[in-house]
Amino acid sequence: MKSSEPPLPSRQVVLLGVGHTNAHIVRMWKMQPFVDAALTCISDRTVATYSGMLPAVLAQQNTPSDMQIDLVRLCASVGARLIVDDVTSIDQQQRLIHLADRPPVPFDVLSIGVGSVPTTAGTEMATSRVLKIKPMQTFLPRLEEAVTAALQRRGDQPLRVVVAGSGVAGTEIAFCLRGFLDLFGHPYQIQMVTRSREILSGAIPSFRRRAEEQLDAAGIAVTTGKPVIRVDDDGLHLNDGQLVPADLVIWATGATPPPLLKKLGLPLTDRGFLATDSTLRVTSAAPIFAVGDTGTIVTEKLPKAGVYAVRQGPVLWQNLERELNRQRLLAYEPQRSFLKLLNTGDGSAIGELRGFSFSGTWVKRWKDFVDGRFMKMYQTFEAMDDDEPMQCRGCGCKLGGDVLSSVVSAVAAGSEGPALDDAAVLPLQSGGTVVASTDFFTSPFRDAWLSGRVAALHSASDLVAMGASVNAALANVVLPEGPTHSQQQVFADLMAGARREFEAMGATVAGGHTIVGPRLEIGFTVFGEPQSSVNALLCKANLRAGDRLYLTKPLGIGVLLAAHMRQECRAADFEVLVATMLEHQSQYAAAASQFDIRAATDVTGFGLAGHLLEMLDASEMSAHLKLASVPLLPGAAAALDAGIESTLAPGNRHVQNRIVRAADLKVGAEYPALFDPQTCGGLLLAVPPAGVTAFEQKFADATCPPVFIGKVTPCDTNEPQLHLG
Repeated sequence: MKSSEPPLPSRQVVLLGVGHTNAHIVRMWKMQPFVDAALTCISDRTVATYSGMLPAVLAQQNTPSDMQIDLVRLCASVGARLIVDDVTSIDQQQRLIHLADRPPVPFDVLSIGVGSVPTTAGTEMATSRVLKIKPMQTFLPRLEEAVTAALQRRGDQPLRVVVAGSGVAGTEIAFCLRGFLDLFGHPYQIQMVTRSREILSGAIPSFRRRAEEQLDAAGIAVTTGKPVIRVDDDGLHLNDGQLVPADLVIWATGATPPPLLKKLGLPLTDRGFLATDSTLRVTSAAPIFAVGDTGTIVTEKLPKAGVYAVRQGPVLWQNLERELNRQRLLAYEPQRSFLKLLNTGDGSAIGELRGFSFSGTWVKRWKDFVDGRFMKMYQTFEAMDDDEPMQCRGCGCKLGGDVLSSVVSAVAAGSEGPALDDAAVLPLQSGGTVVASTDFFTSPFRDAWLSGRVAALHSASDLVAMGASVNAALANVVLPEGPTHSQQQVFADLMAGARREFEAMGATVAGGHTIVGPRLEIGFTVFGEPQSSVNALLCKANLRAGDRLYLTKPLGIGVLLAAHMRQECRAADFEVLVATMLEHQSQYAAAASQFDIRAATDVTGFGLAGHLLEMLDASEMSAHLKLASVPLLPGAAAALDAGIESTLAPGNRHVQNRIVRAADLKVGAEYPALFDPQTCGGLLLAVPPAGVTAFEQKFADATCPPVFIGKVTPCDTNEPQLHLG
């Protein structure tokens, strides 16, 4: 089992935005990463969308997932760090990217590819009925919501939809929108409006003529040469005074720079895009490149088209490495003509190449082939070549419960006093009481800042579960070998993340210790005190017959972390996983006295079954668990069904002989989830029957409302048991 990591690299390659061009860099990184360099991708979302396939999805010819690039899995498959946040500025001198919600990210070379947005220049937007096609990741749910609202307003009348814009994007959407609207079973009308004198400006006449004939055959009216000066609830007001009634307006106009570019302090063209030379390098002192729609080569007059972004990829790949090695950069030579393929939404397409146009179902098959081949490059996730499997991280790398319990029992033999909870309650000679605990693990993420946040919350969970305050922490950090500046950066990110969470608890990081070792590890020894009295602390041994058991977080953290290491945790599931891990739990234990809650524990490394049995042993009780009620995180069941599990899960199953269950309960994901180790897991609370209603009402609006999963029963055997039903 592999337990070490390579040394930290000295150079940082950063991609801001993962569009067509930057995605090529990620793919190439897997094949041949730069020597002594790390790759970081910064995006405002965990999924990128291929715009060329959106019309086919609208026409119901493809599924939404067909046009998505899962950045979580893509970055994991190449060993890149993914940071999801908004960029606020760039410090060129210090070579730092400042972010909205976390410490700055350093770079040695940076490529910016954040695309463009539809222009609204000269148009007053006085209604919420305008739907911009970007951000494209959210276009489909926004469209469904907008159509549903518009249908409610229209009643039995046909829905009036207007597409503003007549480029390839606007024209394709007008064609393919019919497939989406047909799903609602309501009559509709589609119209196009454009300020251009003709649709598809820049296309050859025969290509344009084919499109016009198809639009006419589809009953889609087109108004050309009329700029839209205002959009309100009545519709689109044109510059000649004409009103085009509309219940919904889809804005698919020409490209304009996203607002972010003005904040970066980099050279801009007259239109506001980043100005570059022929090597795609921004015309500034810092080693920054701008690609795709984001950049404009000042010596060229090129339209904003995705084909250029795709073709820039190989040149950018070479120039990033050449920049790092201080070699002469290569010039990008844009092609003067390229293939155009326009989906007409009816199983056909229109094409243009080298001055000729053509159409038919065969053209649609050609387009499907081109789009499918492109997407396959970014939707096939395979682990990086490695001779040994990697041990799971977070709680998955901990010692098994069977080994630990045998050693603890041997050490404790002959000692006086009751068994301790996870946190130690220490009386002080000067009076008062200190509650202390310690925890650490291998960093579960490539993002040290996120790992620091998780480590802080996880280390504090023993105190939180007992209802104690958290006042101070001492850090224990193992840093991999590497250049001093790289170690400093990783350490700074770790501690910044940890401080964020400790400060939210009212605690400080008072010191700690660091060493250099085989892999990045972090943990904290935490100190606190009872919030009222020692007797009010929640303990494992305080279970009472009849207590209702509530779980405050879904299970599945361990298996999803294991899936993430295997590039099999989907972006949507990863987002929920991280949000769940970062959910604070102190509000539950703090309110315990209101509901006469006396027993609780945190569900962490030994899984729900292991930690519940610890409570049953300490209280000399048994319990009945409603297995079907045990909540699972999205994606956890699929991962468990696929045979994925944390490396600690087999060790956690040593308690199975104490679980009484029907044979049919072995089927399904809930049973193996009982042994899944939880990093930053929830609390298991024992609520007396009299307090159940008030308890559920108090936390009904919580992000993760507590879930009733079973009840405590008297122990009628020599050893407490866990019954499943």
